[in-house]
Amino acid sequence: MGKLRLAALVVVVLLCSLGTVQAAKSYWQRMAEGYPNQLVVYEYVYEYRSPELEVSARVPQLGGALDLEWQQAFNQEMREMVHDLAASLEETAKAIWELEEIFHAFPFQGIVDFEVKLNRGGLLSLELVTYTFTGGAHGMTFCDYINIDLTTGRQLTFWDLFDTEEEVARAAEAINERIAQEPEWFFIDQFTPGLFSAEQGFYLTDEHVVICFGLYELAPYAAGIQEFPVAAP
Repeated sequence: MGKLRLAALVVVVLLCSLGTVQAAKSYWQRMAEGYPNQLVVYEYVYEYRSPELEVSARVPQLGGALDLEWQQAFNQEMREMVHDLAASLEETAKAIWELEEIFHAFPFQGIVDFEVKLNRGGLLSLELVTYTFTGGAHGMTFCDYINIDLTTGRQLTFWDLFDTEEEVARAAEAINERIAQEPEWFFIDQFTPGLFSAEQGFYLTDEHVVICFGLYELAPYAAGIQEFPVAAP
């Protein structure tokens, strides 16, 4: 089972009364100093049980956005992702269940959860974690990161936060410091700026941009999801 893919949402401007002031500051300043957003994040819970599959999901839902159409589209997208995951797992699980009796003792599993990393300064940062078990030695965990500038409606990219060669090099150095400290955990001896991908995963906190890599990207499964915090310049 592959990673949940966030469909492209048409995001419109969600300007609030403080939006113009906050947008004038850098992203780093807004992360550290911004006022709490009026946006409220709550949860949608989905549970499914059958002999061959167990699904337990908790995904974000938004309330309080000024643009209700955008808010509804976002919330529906999150719910549909869970339903699509459950349907895909159920279809595969039933087919395997009929072919291999050993799977009767080990039902497929899907778990989805999320965490609000930042909700201030006109910025919203969410981490969505999906775990699936479809047989074999172990399951797989995948992470999606949702970073939105609520004052413009844009989904932020890695390059919005690290927007010069010097800043990209600084981000790479944060990764290299960890590799130097724990070389036995990594596949590579040095991380170069060119290894950042077009869809590089990250999330925001009030003090750091945390750069993330999935299982097997930089390190073996046992090392888990790799996270590298980078402080403000």
